[in-house]
Amino acid sequence: MSAVLWANCLVGGEVCSDQEDRAALYRHAKKLDAISKSLRLPSFMAACDETDMRYNLQDLELPAGMTSTNEVMAADGAWLARADALAMLEGLHAHIRETRPRFGLLSDQHATVVDELAGVIAFVRSQPDAERFNFAVVM
Repeated sequence: MSAVLWANCLVGGEVCSDQEDRAALYRHAKKLDAISKSLRLPSFMAACDETDMRYNLQDLELPAGMTSTNEVMAADGAWLARADALAMLEGLHAHIRETRPRFGLLSDQHATVVDELAGVIAFVRSQPDAERFNFAVVM
């Protein structure tokens, strides 16, 4: 079982997820973070929330009154403001398309990273009422 990223928006205090597996973004998160920092954009890693993975791997009990890890993440997760997230995602997307860095040792996943970023951008743009954004690390 491998980990992937799901794009989430926080709308009215509730998590809205696209539930699309983005394996390349997870696999190359550290490189994406380094690129975002070099461009003076918000940190890619700061948008990655491990609440779901932590609760599932450690078999933790949900807090009283909560029925899902989404509720825990909404209350206590790692989030970026929607505007900051869009700036980071769009900046990464444009830079990676222009400079064409390699993603991967054995095979280049450049095209997959570009496509996955484009999908996340489209999702965030489709949520104009969202206050915040994050990537849930899920298995």
